[in-house]
Amino acid sequence: MEIDEALERAKPLGRTQGLISTTAGVLAFELSWIILSVVFIAENPPHHCTVCENCTLEDSIPVQEGNPLMFEQCLEYVNSEWKNETQLCSNGWHYYTELYGDSIVSDWDLVCDKDSLPGLSQSIMLAGFAVGSILAGTAADKYGRRPVTIASILLFNIVGIAVSFSPNYATFVTLRFLLGVIFRGVQLPPLVTLIEFLIPKHRAIFGNIPSVIFSLALVIMSGIAYWIRNWRIFHVVLMVPSIVTMTFIWLQPESVRWLSSHGKHEAAEKWMQKVAKFNGVKDFPKPALKFSEKEEKNEVTQENESDDWVKDNEKVAGKKKTYILFELFRPPTFLVTCVLSWLWVTYTLLYFGFALTTGNLAGDFYLNFFLSSLVELPARIIPLFIIKRIGSLIPLITLLIASGICMIALVITDNLAVRSMQLDNYDWLVTTLSLVGKFLAVCCFPAINLLQTELFPTKVRTAGVGFSQLVGNLGSISSPMLIYLDKFVPNISFITMIASAFLSAFLCLFLPETRGTIQPDTREDLRNLLQTKRLLSCTCKKVSSEESHTSHGENPGTVSGIVDGQENMAFERETPSLNSENISKVNENEGQENIALDEVE
Repeated sequence: MEIDEALERAKPLGRTQGLISTTAGVLAFELSWIILSVVFIAENPPHHCTVCENCTLEDSIPVQEGNPLMFEQCLEYVNSEWKNETQLCSNGWHYYTELYGDSIVSDWDLVCDKDSLPGLSQSIMLAGFAVGSILAGTAADKYGRRPVTIASILLFNIVGIAVSFSPNYATFVTLRFLLGVIFRGVQLPPLVTLIEFLIPKHRAIFGNIPSVIFSLALVIMSGIAYWIRNWRIFHVVLMVPSIVTMTFIWLQPESVRWLSSHGKHEAAEKWMQKVAKFNGVKDFPKPALKFSEKEEKNEVTQENESDDWVKDNEKVAGKKKTYILFELFRPPTFLVTCVLSWLWVTYTLLYFGFALTTGNLAGDFYLNFFLSSLVELPARIIPLFIIKRIGSLIPLITLLIASGICMIALVITDNLAVRSMQLDNYDWLVTTLSLVGKFLAVCCFPAINLLQTELFPTKVRTAGVGFSQLVGNLGSISSPMLIYLDKFVPNISFITMIASAFLSAFLCLFLPETRGTIQPDTREDLRNLLQTKRLLSCTCKKVSSEESHTSHGENPGTVSGIVDGQENMAFERETPSLNSENISKVNENEGQENIALDEVE
């Protein structure tokens, strides 16, 4: 029997799926904590130059220009009697750690001429995530999901504990970079394994569980940071989820789909039997999997596809290995690659822009982070049901424009507060607008994630998803440095985010609406989708599309209805083709991809 059929017979939501979901969920805790813990670890506490033992602050340190209630943080008087000349701090700094506790800023004096280093440390770690995305995916596809996960989690815990004992800034950023690289090997394989052990009707809901847990973990981290004000102890505590995972990661099975795709049929059958036994199925057939017919079909298909691809690309790249990446830059796939890559850049820029500026909001720092994290929970769930009803593009465009308008209001409010010198009167409005902006930004995630799985052709879908998300890391890497530039150009980070949001909304007009359509298998399928469903100039394109369908003896109305509401299945390979055989089966299978969401409703 086929693998999906075998999983159905072995309980599609049994103990095995529960174990893998638990692993992915616990590691989602670790992911959110590691990425955004820098908000607390690198917090910049109030500080000023250290003064002599018998000197007063008024005599030794000038007040800030435009804010006479605050002392300068980096300047002191050369002569406390004359007070006509200032210099940089000569005897170090005094930090008020009562509120924020000890951070890497207070431990290593990352202030004044070194105040860009805390943000740089975050960018370096996020660059590690980008490198790890390439290495982890390649290793997991070559050596298997299970060994890569186990090896990575052992290394991750060793390096993670070592971070807490960093003696200096250079060691800290080096270890955090390695932490980012290694963690992709901890996070990605279990997510892939989870998808590969779920049958299609359960993938939409269970595939989104880790993203919801990601936001829940941030809410919990705000409480941990409130009680633990020492960054070294705090970082050790943040390693608890991955340490706990080590106690049961050995039970995680190897992906049967991966074993089958690599010709390891005996091992695939062995693991399939273990899964059925672990799920408590007593009458499971043995052997359960049959590979011979499927293997022959796959070999013939791969030979034919390989010949076609080589013929198309032999003038550009003489090697078969290069055709997949090259295909991403051929029209019409090139349009999808560019737009989706920019959408990911925009999303990461907006998300980290709002997340990392929490400390700049007025009021209690820990409460602000708690509220900022709390608004993510409904933002992860609500869009799923909206997209199911009206599609992805219109909600996404609306959210991008709304977030841009919200950020414009935030910039205007901030400028009014500074000019009127009545900051307290605008604090509540700035905080509210920031929370609303964060909510709108997070709401974009399900739509973008769905579009990438429904627009890239099947032959290059995994490569396209990986490439667009790799480019998207530019937003997360640059966001800390943009926030730092606010010091020199007020609100430059929000201005950049506003421009990016509006540009993304405009680029979405060139994409097709995927609701009620079949995932494209080839470039021609994608071209037909662009001609019939693209928002921009859809009226004139519709006429030519209908003529095209008529000339081929096809009824365009029969193509819709199979993937309405399909969610982020980046790893789902079994997608229908837009050929005459599959078109005739569409209406018979209509709505099967939506069963998971329908059950929830």
